[in-house]
Amino acid sequence: MPSSPIDVLARHLEHVTAADPLTDLPDLPALAAVLDTVPDPRSRRGRRYRLGSLLALSLLAVLGGATSLVKITRFINGYDPDLRARAGLPGTPRLAASTLGRLLARLDGDAFDTATCSYLAILAASAPPTTTRPPSVRTPSPAWP
Repeated sequence: MPSSPIDVLARHLEHVTAADPLTDLPDLPALAAVLDTVPDPRSRRGRRYRLGSLLALSLLAVLGGATSLVKITRFINGYDPDLRARAGLPGTPRLAASTLGRLLARLDGDAFDTATCSYLAILAASAPPTTTRPPSVRTPSPAWP
């Protein structure tokens, strides 16, 4: 059994086909809000950033190919400021990999799974986005003689 959710997500990522997970986001603030329901293991004095925002951006980093805590924090620190602000992480974050690692180690995994599954259920229940252009009709290619 893998010791890290990064390994599990990376294994499932092989089967995902998406254009660009960082620009094709359905509703990032809603994801952060759903992940805010996970109990925060940090003391009140140690909370610089919202838990849901950190978890949402960490999840995006892993889906974007990050395979270690250092890479996750580089992704988060390197995200477009507008994307970070949409997720509820305004300004320039000063996030360290060791701090994120301690947070994730103390996080309730079952509550995180429940919140993530709840968000996916919300996405699955919502109507697919409408397109403004009609679907293309493919004409069959002529048969070779």
